[in-house]
Amino acid sequence: MKVGIMSKDGHKEVDLNRRQAIRERCLNCKGWYHKEVINCIFTHCFLHPFRTGKGRQNSTRREKAIKQYCHSCMNIQVGEVKKCTVPDCPLFIYRKGGVEKALKNLSLKTLKHIGAVFLDSS
Repeated sequence: MKVGIMSKDGHKEVDLNRRQAIRERCLNCKGWYHKEVINCIFTHCFLHPFRTGKGRQNSTRREKAIKQYCHSCMNIQVGEVKKCTVPDCPLFIYRKGGVEKALKNLSLKTLKHIGAVFLDSS
């Protein structure tokens, strides 16, 4: 799914799967320096094991890590995760689990209101 997210040069379009979303979030955290992502010392971060986006990864653990990261971002308040208003975050559409659940609950009118840009891949 193509999604507009924040990047080093402003907004950009990316084909966003969970692996790519984590990679983009880590790049954002480290100021878009690839070497900083690889050498990240924040081992307590839920996304740390998945930061490089390379190698064999357990998809169930990756999905759980995204949920845990979003919960920690919202001060461990599960109910606040669904109220997140940061659509530029690459994890936004995966914050509640499956992407289908996230998109099902959001209308285009709501997305325009909060500034998210979802692009049709067809």
